[in-house]
Amino acid sequence: MDPFAKFGARARRSLEWRRHLLTRRIREIGAGPRLARTDLRLLSAAGYPLAARLTRPQGDDRLPGVVISPAIHQGLREVDTYASAVTAAEVARLGYAVLSFDPAGRGESWGEEDFGGPEHQDDLRVAILALLATPGVTGVGVLSLSYGIVAAAGALSRYADELPVRWLLDWEGPCDREIITTGGTRLVPAAGHALDDEDYWRPREPVRHIGGVRCGYARLQAWPDHAQPDELRHAERMIRAGAAGSVPWVQINDHPRGVLPPRPIWLAGGPLAANEAILRKLGDLRG
Repeated sequence: MDPFAKFGARARRSLEWRRHLLTRRIREIGAGPRLARTDLRLLSAAGYPLAARLTRPQGDDRLPGVVISPAIHQGLREVDTYASAVTAAEVARLGYAVLSFDPAGRGESWGEEDFGGPEHQDDLRVAILALLATPGVTGVGVLSLSYGIVAAAGALSRYADELPVRWLLDWEGPCDREIITTGGTRLVPAAGHALDDEDYWRPREPVRHIGGVRCGYARLQAWPDHAQPDELRHAERMIRAGAAGSVPWVQINDHPRGVLPPRPIWLAGGPLAANEAILRKLGDLRG
């Protein structure tokens, strides 16, 4: 790409990001209902303290719940800011009790970063059980943001008998080691592990686990993808693996539940479109 084209692309991305931030800020002004936030301390299966936060509308005694499985390197702090595709406050204003948390090794939680592996899956299980036990919460769904699907698919499959989750909403999560590492070129989640390290990768490949999830599975996917612009295979692999397993229903974007279109209609790309799509789907799932 020539220098002028690169400059133009950067300028368009900058304008798009500014529009996204401005729109979300304007939406927050005077937005109701008023919210209550309660900081919590959970205990992981390994015995570590986990930082968590409950965000819910004030005055509502009975609410459906959502646990957020955060994107890579994200936790409580990011999910309360526009660095996240959607904030806990935005979800709560739809009429949900929202539990956000720092997985082990992030933010104020103890332990070591596990990149969505068994320890992070245990952390998500603890968070779901905590929200299910919260007075007034009538049921729980899981919202996974990007890489958060690694922990979410693993946890909801491993603990399917223990976690009566109503649905899983997956926003543009990677499906396997090929997509996670962009064919071995993006090595942060690998943490020094080769792509043929089966012990490391098998627990961290959502496509292996999504078929064992026993709640509804909805996938949101835009083109271009937020992390890998030209990648769409992960969405198709995940939705087909879910349909082939024990998932009660699957849905991709705005197609009807149970329909596996040969050519899905992809959502519009960009941060604002992603935010609006997540909120719209959460509204639909709330009923």
